[in-house]
Amino acid sequence: MTRDGRTIALVGGGRWGRVHASNLVQLLTSRDRVLWVSQHNQDVLRKNIAQFSGDGPKFELLTRLDEALVERPAAALIVTAPDAHVAAADACLRQGIHTFVEKPLAFRLSDALSLVDAAARADLILALGVHLLSASYLRHFKSHLATRRIAAMSIRWFDPVHEMRYGETKRADYFTPLAHDLYPHLWSIVRVLAGTGVQIITSASKQPDGSISFESSAGAVKIDAQCGRGTGVRERCVRVVFEDGGTAGIDFTEEPGTATLGDAALPPDPLWGKTPRPAMAEVRDFLAQVSSPLRDREWLHLAANCLDSVTGAEALSARLA
Repeated sequence: MTRDGRTIALVGGGRWGRVHASNLVQLLTSRDRVLWVSQHNQDVLRKNIAQFSGDGPKFELLTRLDEALVERPAAALIVTAPDAHVAAADACLRQGIHTFVEKPLAFRLSDALSLVDAAARADLILALGVHLLSASYLRHFKSHLATRRIAAMSIRWFDPVHEMRYGETKRADYFTPLAHDLYPHLWSIVRVLAGTGVQIITSASKQPDGSISFESSAGAVKIDAQCGRGTGVRERCVRVVFEDGGTAGIDFTEEPGTATLGDAALPPDPLWGKTPRPAMAEVRDFLAQVSSPLRDREWLHLAANCLDSVTGAEALSARLA
C-alpha cells in the first residue's frame, strides 16, 4: 500500500496486460500505484503509459516479479503467458498477496488445487479471470429463461486469425493448448446459463480445419459444442432447447449481442453501456473483494469455484490426445 492509496501489481505486458492496464486507469485513482511487470515490450508499455490520463494511478515499469513483491502490493493481476500462471500466482500467494489470474488457472488440476489450498491457508483471495462470468448480457438472457427447464444447449465459439479487440489487433493464440485456451470460456457460459460448473465430457473429436467438437453434460443438461481458433470469422452463439420443446438463443459475436425466445426477439441488456464491460467488471469486483472485510465465498470468480474449468479442460485434452 502507498500511504493513502493502493499498490497493485500487474504482471504481464502482452495485449491482455495492456487491456488490464487501461481498465486499471479507470478503476483506480491518482492516489494509487500500479507496478507493471514485464520482461518484454518495455518501449510499447512506456508509450501506453504516456497515453493514460493524469487523473489515474501512477505506473512504474519493472522487469521482475520479485521487484514488485518487495513493495508489498495489496493485490496482483497475473496476465502472463498461460504456462507462467502457476509460478507467478504461487509467488504472489507465498508473499501474502491477493491474486487474480487470467484463465487458464493451470493446465493441471493438481497445480490448481495447490494454488487454491495455498490461498485458503493464508486467507487470501485467489480469483480467476474468465470474463463471461461477469457478462451482464448473459445474465440478462438467463433472466428470461428462469421459469423454463433447460434440456440441451449448443455452443459455437470461433476466433479468427486476427481481429481488432480493445483498440488493437488480437491474434489467435497457437501456443496455449486448444482445450485450455477455449474450454474455460465455454465452461463459463454453461456455468451462468445452467447454474452448474460440473461438466462431464462424454466425447470429443478434432475436425479437419483444426477446430474441435465435443459433447458433455451438466447435470441433466446435454451440451454440444464446437470451438476453434484461426478460423475465417469470429463467432459466439448459444442455442438452448427447453424440456417443453421451446428454444432460445443468443448471438454475442458482437457484444452485447441479440437474443431470442422462440421466434420473438428479447429486449436488449439494459445494463450494457451503463456498467463496466465484463473484463473490467471482474477486476472491479476482485478489488472490491480485496478491500472488503467480508468475503463472498459464493463469488463465481473465486478460483475455488472455478476448478471445474480446469478439470474439464484436462478431460477434453485427454479425449483429444
